[in-house]
Amino acid sequence: MSDGPGTTIRRIIVDCSYISPDPTPTGIPRVVEKYVTHGRAVAAASGVEILAVEATPDGVFHVRKEAPSQAVPVRQDIPKGGKILLEVLRYVSRVLKEAAGLFAALVPAKPVKRQMQRVSAWCADLVPNTRKRFERQRELGEAVVPGPGDVLFCPGYWHEMDMDVYDRARTAGAEVVFLVHDILPVTLPTFYEYPWRWDFAKRLARSFDIVSHYYCISAYTLAEVSTFASWHRKSIEGSIAYNGFDPAPLRVGTRPARLEGLAAELLATQPWLMVGTLEPKKGHRDAVGTFEMLWDAGYERPLVVIGRRGWMSEEPVDVIRESRWYGRKLFWLDDIDDAGLAAFYDRSHALLFGSLAEGFGLPVLEAASHQMAVLARDTAVAREILGAEGFYFTDRVDLAAGIEAMEVPGRREAERARMAGLKWYRWATVVEGVTLDILRGRGRRAQGADLLVGAPQEAVGTAPVSGEGSPSVAMARAAATHI
Repeated sequence: MSDGPGTTIRRIIVDCSYISPDPTPTGIPRVVEKYVTHGRAVAAASGVEILAVEATPDGVFHVRKEAPSQAVPVRQDIPKGGKILLEVLRYVSRVLKEAAGLFAALVPAKPVKRQMQRVSAWCADLVPNTRKRFERQRELGEAVVPGPGDVLFCPGYWHEMDMDVYDRARTAGAEVVFLVHDILPVTLPTFYEYPWRWDFAKRLARSFDIVSHYYCISAYTLAEVSTFASWHRKSIEGSIAYNGFDPAPLRVGTRPARLEGLAAELLATQPWLMVGTLEPKKGHRDAVGTFEMLWDAGYERPLVVIGRRGWMSEEPVDVIRESRWYGRKLFWLDDIDDAGLAAFYDRSHALLFGSLAEGFGLPVLEAASHQMAVLARDTAVAREILGAEGFYFTDRVDLAAGIEAMEVPGRREAERARMAGLKWYRWATVVEGVTLDILRGRGRRAQGADLLVGAPQEAVGTAPVSGEGSPSVAMARAAATHI
């Protein structure tokens, strides 16, 4: 496959740096896993090899010994020095965590409390994260040096990498291609911590001199990347490559595992549901404030928030826990497994998708796979998934009206029926389209358009679960050339 005059693509090197092997990955690791597992067969059909690699701290790429979906941390002996380090860190983290809790109790000011919560969360992750570094080092294979004929495809945590690593690959003759999930740390910086958001912006700006093509998971993200590039007097080449969605086995038509205790009691009430990490951008403040107003006026249906702490989680956690309705009509569950989440999708009244901004909107598709009604904030990404027919709100007044409207006989049923017919791309379709587009080579790829236009979609709420599926290569080729 040609990568420009005189150059043939021989390998697609997929950067899996900062991704610990996990049999059931979520978030960005799941996306990377899909590109590795589905992409290999597509590339092989064109005589091109796909290598999954990750970089060591010195910036050298090494082959991952196993694909992310198959890799299991090997329980080998950690070096003696590593064991000593882990024990020291375990002791120090416990001391710091207790000290943080004591300081927060002695100085109950809200800013102090939030900072101490941040310290506690950091302490809880210190030992597990250090252990993962040892595990990752043990899983690395032979060194890989990108060069002419190679495409270094980065669908994961490129924003955590030293851009010099990618620049060296480009200088050596390889082409560098990014998959961009979002650039919200640039467009909505107040939702992200400093200096991380500043480092993100610097790396993205540097990438404009290194990356030849950007695949963005929504039209909104592509537009934002293009705008940010123009601020730096740069222009980019890019296209839209939506995330795929494969309905999980636990969905409508199956009986989720029986839940007990509080979760079972909440399911009996058919609550409203919010799903996602707790971050300021997720809209918990608006949701809780609106529901508090309705509960004060006599509204009965509770709200259940499912999700773990995310970026700057102190503010949304405080909004929930300090509500006068917390534990009465407002509940937060942060340890629900996949079966439990499926049960809530299956039996809750409706999903409230309140995010102010997202790169994508996975909970919407998960809800649709359970034929669940959705009330969504009117954002560009929500409209890309739900279309003009979606049930939207813009502010708290709108939100209150939408919540009440969902109680009107027939309205919820109509929304559920519409969501049951919502169609989306399966992961095999997405990866096939992107891989074939990469193989076209520089200057021949889809530019400024959805490269999946014309590719097959399936109704996520009614299609049978039959594994990953495999769309035809011919159809994906035709879709990717429809520009």
